[in-house]
Amino acid sequence: MHRLFRVLASVCVLGLSATAARADDSTRIAFDSFTPKSLFDLARERRAQWVPTPVWGDLSLPAGVAGPVPAIVLAHGSDGVGPGLQQWVQAFNGIGVATFIVDSFAPRGVSSTAADQTSVPAAANVMDAFQALRLLSADPRIDARRIGIMGFSRGGTVALQTAQLPFLRAVVKTGQAFALHIATYAGCSQIYTSPNLTRAPLLNLVGAADDYTHPEPCEALAAEYATLGTPVETHRYADAHHAWDSLLPVRYRADATSGYACGVIRTDIPTWVVTSERTGQVIPSDQLTAFINACMTRGAHVGRNEAAFQASREDATRFVRRVFFGQ
Repeated sequence: MHRLFRVLASVCVLGLSATAARADDSTRIAFDSFTPKSLFDLARERRAQWVPTPVWGDLSLPAGVAGPVPAIVLAHGSDGVGPGLQQWVQAFNGIGVATFIVDSFAPRGVSSTAADQTSVPAAANVMDAFQALRLLSADPRIDARRIGIMGFSRGGTVALQTAQLPFLRAVVKTGQAFALHIATYAGCSQIYTSPNLTRAPLLNLVGAADDYTHPEPCEALAAEYATLGTPVETHRYADAHHAWDSLLPVRYRADATSGYACGVIRTDIPTWVVTSERTGQVIPSDQLTAFINACMTRGAHVGRNEAAFQASREDATRFVRRVFFGQ
């Protein structure tokens, strides 16, 4: 039996060996994941390239709510799990929804990928999200039919990628899928697409002043998802920089790397043909890193915009109430 299910058995029967109480009233749950070397290795189920990796997440249950509850997996950005995520824990717990903050960096010995996004493969974050879905689906405290994902920056990209059926079916074999997706200031300059989506509702949140990931690429990708049958809602917040929900004021991050100047680079998942949308050039897979490095830029503004945070919190909780509770 895979160790994931041994962990689940410990959670359900003992409630101790795989969990630990947290100072913020959350419970830490260790679970098994993998680190695929690339999204190609994930999509093609090249399991010899999936390195077994134990990771963990922090589960927060809403107080005073009986019965199995819906849940949101929270996928962090390039700076890892930070205190700002507690704002979203409180927001969702407050409407009767559990949260599960997945840490994809600390278990892999990394604190930040802002200066080098390759220090943790993007496929690792996607894999962790799917393994979290499997974990929560087997937890009797959670309603397996109502598990969503919300991601921020790099994690926002994960929120979009987990709607792709080729990625989902490579990992989750039970027919389970996320019931909703919330992408928050995601990166959409390098995208992986197919005509096959889960079609679960998508909320796309972008900042008008974002000079890191920029709003336009994700707006275009969300519109594409809509043409393929996904219910999509997009909000653009005036004057909002990247990470408008940060607890820190707006500041300049000289180390932040961005591929926005490269234009959108699209990988077609079924054929794995990589194309520059700006030039129409087909980029050989072994030349992709060099192509991106040649046009990558450094430096972006990040930090809090209180009005944008308040609006995005209201938009996100309203979206979740509608999808999960029909309100």
